[in-house]
Amino acid sequence: MALVQKLTACNLEVKILTQCKMFFSIVKSRTLVYVFVLAALGTFFVDSGTKLPDFFILIRLATSVYFLALATYLYNDLTDYDVDEVNNRHTISSKRSSYLQILYHTIGFFAVSILLAFSINVQTGLLSLGFGALAILYSHPKTHLKDRFVWKTVVTAAGGSLAALMGCFASDSFSYLGIMSSVISFMFWFTLGPLGDVSDIAGDKANGRRTFPIVLGMSNTFRIMHLVIISIMSLIFVIYYLNEINTFGLILSISTCLFVSYTISRVSKNYHEKKIIKQTRTTLRYSLFLIQIMFLMGFILNTVVMS
Repeated sequence: MALVQKLTACNLEVKILTQCKMFFSIVKSRTLVYVFVLAALGTFFVDSGTKLPDFFILIRLATSVYFLALATYLYNDLTDYDVDEVNNRHTISSKRSSYLQILYHTIGFFAVSILLAFSINVQTGLLSLGFGALAILYSHPKTHLKDRFVWKTVVTAAGGSLAALMGCFASDSFSYLGIMSSVISFMFWFTLGPLGDVSDIAGDKANGRRTFPIVLGMSNTFRIMHLVIISIMSLIFVIYYLNEINTFGLILSISTCLFVSYTISRVSKNYHEKKIIKQTRTTLRYSLFLIQIMFLMGFILNTVVMS
């Protein structure tokens, strides 16, 4: 009897250790989900303004958005084995042999993230449900919006905007600047989408997908990216003229957009180089958070001057 108990305990330890290894492998394979967390934290800080943010809400928000985004990427991987194989992606979630384990983790991540979001407030919880619904519509074989031209980019951008709105509603202070920050998040993701499609064009063509580079061509795709960045700059000027940020915030935000436009121009001349595309996408991700921080600084300085 004692031997049976010992073996049972040993098997349990092995299972726990295996699941822990799987968890860390998943986290390591999908590091890019941090950008959704940055978008949420950015609007959270912007809406908090001069107030000291609630640390515990901040932790719950970051964890909720992280697991929500991670679950979304994993669910997409579960429906994208063929494309990942063509594009030479070799991660733990892209292996068919890991299907059931990844599926269980995905369901768990969705559940934990939604519960954490509702623990903040109802609005944040409802936004997390909206994010999850978009994740399913994007990847589910019945809808497969990722295979539909324009919808793929719109849904991805909407997900980024919802993550930013979660930060907006998680804060005690709800501001016009926070809403504008969420709109800009949508625009940045709308730029990131086609840029990722440029890198994945081989796999998308092989699976009959209609993306910006395939439908419109490379030149027009990069023109659209520049147009979106110009639209972001226009919105920043509107925010400035509405007296939400001061001149310092305006100059730094516009300078960041100009730098992003420059990096897009650089990659348009080397779009066959996946390494350059990857670096540019990383630049765009950080640039979004940087603009949000510039908004916060501009708002605080504007408040100090007005007072």
